[in-house]
Amino acid sequence: MVAGLGQPLAWVIDRSIGEDSDMDVLLDRERLRDALETLKSAATAFEDAAEINDDLESAISNPHGKDKLRDRVGWFEANWSGNRKELMEKVDGVREGLTSIVDGWDQWEADATAQCEQMTGCEVS
Repeated sequence: MVAGLGQPLAWVIDRSIGEDSDMDVLLDRERLRDALETLKSAATAFEDAAEINDDLESAISNPHGKDKLRDRVGWFEANWSGNRKELMEKVDGVREGLTSIVDGWDQWEADATAQCEQMTGCEVS
Protein backbone atom coordinates (compact mmCIF):
# COMPACT_ATOMS: atom_id res chain seq x y z
CA MET A 1 0.00 0.00 0.00
CA VAL A 2 1.09 3.54 -0.66
CA ALA A 3 0.70 5.93 2.23
CA GLY A 4 -2.32 8.15 1.77
CA LEU A 5 -3.81 6.21 -1.10
CA GLY A 6 -5.29 3.38 0.93
CA GLN A 7 -5.29 1.12 -2.13
CA PRO A 8 -3.00 -1.81 -2.93
CA LEU A 9 -0.82 -1.30 -5.94
CA ALA A 10 -1.42 -3.52 -8.93
CA TRP A 11 2.24 -3.59 -9.94
CA VAL A 12 5.57 -2.43 -8.68
CA ILE A 13 8.41 -2.79 -11.13
CA ASP A 14 11.96 -2.04 -10.09
CA ARG A 15 14.48 -1.22 -12.80
CA SER A 16 18.01 -0.12 -12.13
CA ILE A 17 19.13 2.93 -14.01
CA GLY A 18 22.80 3.52 -13.44
CA GLU A 19 24.53 2.31 -10.33
CA ASP A 20 22.58 3.82 -7.46
CA SER A 21 19.25 4.93 -8.83
CA ASP A 22 16.00 3.01 -9.04
CA MET A 23 12.87 3.83 -10.97
CA ASP A 24 9.58 2.40 -9.73
CA VAL A 25 6.50 2.19 -11.89
CA LEU A 26 3.46 2.14 -9.64
CA LEU A 27 0.22 1.32 -11.39
CA ASP A 28 -3.18 0.65 -9.86
CA ARG A 29 -5.14 -0.65 -12.82
CA GLU A 30 -8.39 -0.88 -10.87
CA ARG A 31 -8.26 2.86 -10.30
CA LEU A 32 -7.55 3.36 -13.99
CA ARG A 33 -10.54 1.18 -14.88
CA ASP A 34 -12.69 3.20 -12.47
CA ALA A 35 -11.48 6.39 -14.17
CA LEU A 36 -12.44 4.88 -17.54
CA GLU A 37 -15.96 4.20 -16.29
CA THR A 38 -16.21 7.77 -15.00
CA LEU A 39 -15.10 9.11 -18.38
CA LYS A 40 -17.67 6.93 -20.15
CA SER A 41 -20.38 8.32 -17.84
CA ALA A 42 -19.22 11.88 -18.53
CA ALA A 43 -19.32 11.28 -22.29
CA THR A 44 -22.84 9.88 -22.03
CA ALA A 45 -23.96 12.86 -19.94
CA PHE A 46 -22.57 15.28 -22.53
CA GLU A 47 -24.30 13.38 -25.33
CA ASP A 48 -27.61 13.37 -23.46
CA ALA A 49 -27.42 17.05 -22.51
CA ALA A 50 -28.44 18.36 -25.94
CA GLU A 51 -31.51 16.15 -26.05
CA ILE A 52 -32.50 17.12 -22.52
CA ASN A 53 -32.16 20.79 -23.42
CA ASP A 54 -34.27 20.33 -26.57
CA ASP A 55 -36.96 18.63 -24.48
CA LEU A 56 -36.82 21.46 -21.94
CA GLU A 57 -37.09 24.10 -24.64
CA SER A 58 -40.14 22.33 -26.13
CA ALA A 59 -41.76 21.91 -22.71
CA ILE A 60 -41.45 25.62 -21.90
CA SER A 61 -43.54 26.68 -24.88
CA ASN A 62 -44.89 30.25 -24.58
CA PRO A 63 -46.21 30.82 -21.07
CA HIS A 64 -48.70 33.70 -21.10
CA GLY A 65 -47.74 34.46 -24.68
CA LYS A 66 -44.15 35.22 -23.71
CA ASP A 67 -41.26 33.31 -25.23
CA LYS A 68 -38.36 34.99 -23.43
CA LEU A 69 -37.62 31.97 -21.19
CA ARG A 70 -37.70 29.55 -24.14
CA ASP A 71 -35.43 31.86 -26.12
CA ARG A 72 -32.98 31.96 -23.19
CA VAL A 73 -32.91 28.16 -23.04
CA GLY A 74 -32.28 28.05 -26.81
CA TRP A 75 -29.55 30.66 -26.49
CA PHE A 76 -27.88 28.67 -23.70
CA GLU A 77 -27.94 25.49 -25.78
CA ALA A 78 -26.50 27.24 -28.83
CA ASN A 79 -23.63 28.68 -26.78
CA TRP A 80 -23.01 25.55 -24.73
CA SER A 81 -23.11 23.25 -27.77
CA GLY A 82 -19.66 24.27 -29.06
CA ASN A 83 -18.12 24.02 -25.61
CA ARG A 84 -19.74 20.64 -25.03
CA LYS A 85 -18.38 19.34 -28.34
CA GLU A 86 -14.85 20.48 -27.43
CA LEU A 87 -15.13 18.89 -23.97
CA MET A 88 -16.45 15.65 -25.47
CA GLU A 89 -13.46 15.50 -27.82
CA LYS A 90 -11.08 16.00 -24.90
CA VAL A 91 -12.85 13.38 -22.78
CA ASP A 92 -12.70 10.96 -25.72
CA GLY A 93 -8.97 11.64 -26.14
CA VAL A 94 -8.25 11.00 -22.48
CA ARG A 95 -10.44 7.88 -22.55
CA GLU A 96 -8.60 6.52 -25.61
CA GLY A 97 -5.21 7.17 -24.00
CA LEU A 98 -6.25 5.58 -20.72
CA THR A 99 -7.70 2.58 -22.55
CA SER A 100 -4.40 2.18 -24.37
CA ILE A 101 -2.46 2.26 -21.09
CA VAL A 102 -4.71 -0.29 -19.37
CA ASP A 103 -4.79 -2.59 -22.41
CA GLY A 104 -1.02 -2.33 -22.81
CA TRP A 105 -0.34 -3.23 -19.19
CA ASP A 106 -2.88 -6.07 -19.31
CA GLN A 107 -1.10 -7.44 -22.39
CA TRP A 108 2.30 -6.98 -20.76
CA GLU A 109 1.09 -8.87 -17.69
CA ALA A 110 -0.28 -11.74 -19.80
CA ASP A 111 2.94 -11.94 -21.83
CA ALA A 112 5.18 -11.75 -18.75
CA THR A 113 3.12 -14.40 -16.97
CA ALA A 114 3.27 -16.72 -19.98
CA GLN A 115 7.03 -16.19 -20.31
CA CYS A 116 7.58 -16.82 -16.59
CA GLU A 117 5.51 -20.00 -16.73
CA GLN A 118 7.50 -21.21 -19.74
CA MET A 119 10.84 -20.48 -18.11
CA THR A 120 10.07 -21.87 -14.67
CA GLY A 121 7.34 -24.39 -15.38
CA CYS A 122 5.29 -22.94 -12.56
CA GLU A 123 1.93 -21.24 -12.66
CA VAL A 124 1.84 -17.55 -11.83
CA SER A 125 -1.33 -16.19 -10.27
